[in-house]
Formats: sequence, structure tokens, C-alpha cells
Amino acid sequence: MLAGCGGGGAETPPGDGGATSAQPPSETKSTRTAPQKSVSVADRCSVVSADQARAIGADQAPEERESTGFLGCDYQLGKTAEGWLVFVSATDKETMQDFAEGASDGVPTNVGGYPATQVGDERRCLLSVDVSDKGSLYINTVVSEAPVEPCGLSKQFADAALKNLPNA
Repeated sequence: MLAGCGGGGAETPPGDGGATSAQPPSETKSTRTAPQKSVSVADRCSVVSADQARAIGADQAPEERESTGFLGCDYQLGKTAEGWLVFVSATDKETMQDFAEGASDGVPTNVGGYPATQVGDERRCLLSVDVSDKGSLYINTVVSEAPVEPCGLSKQFADAALKNLPNA
């Protein structure tokens, strides 16, 4: 298991955008021009398919879990601190705007035509993609070592998820 990626969602990453708040996300005006996506997903590991994850480089079976209050799925390369772990959640707990407001060091970006905000360094990346007025696509990535760039890896998983999330 990668350091900082223990099960049970006990970690609280920097700039988590208030993800542990019990309040529903605020409905804010989006600059999104791409179609709104549904964030209601019964099978959390269907957001990114096992085949898509393998094509990106994952070598472990996807595993459903909770992280910082979000229900989602882990995708992983390696079983020890020698690879990476990507947690993906289509969530109605937080909009991208809520995430951006709580992430003082957030950087605006774009994924597949959708506005997004990312917070990261050489080992971690939090990415929130504006796919819905009632939620977001949330990705938390941890890498053990270079040359993997965590925000680049997050965006690869976001691109895969955008293909699978149905339009709202």
C-alpha cells in the first residue's frame, strides 16, 4: 500500500476543498460549455473501467472505498510504495466551485473541455472537474516517485471517466 493511502479514508489531503462537510454542494453558476454529466453512479468502479485503468497503467484490480467523505474507486500500479494510486469519485458531495473555494493553492485547468481545479506537487494531485451543477468528478492521486507526474495521471483518469459518465 502506498504511503498516505491507507484504507478507510482517514487521510485528509491539503486543499481538500472541505470535502468532509455534511452539507450538500452549493449550486453555483458554471462556466462549463460541455454537456452536464450525471454524478449518480451505482457501481463506483464503473466510472473508469478496469480495461481503461489497465490501458493507463494500473496493474491491480479496481477497489471500491471511501476517501475523505467521497465514495469512489481506487486504481493502482504496484502493491507497495513503488507505484501509484488514483482514487476516482463521481460525487454529489461537492461541486468543483466548492472545491476551488476551499483550495487556496488551486490552479484552474481544463480536462476534456470541462473546467477543473487542481492542487498538487511532485507526489500528489487533487483534481476536481466541473461535470455537474450538483457535484463533480473528484480525483486524488498519489505517486511514490518520478517520472510519473500526479496531475497528468489524474487528468488521464478524468478523461477516461468523462467517456463513461452519462449525460444528465
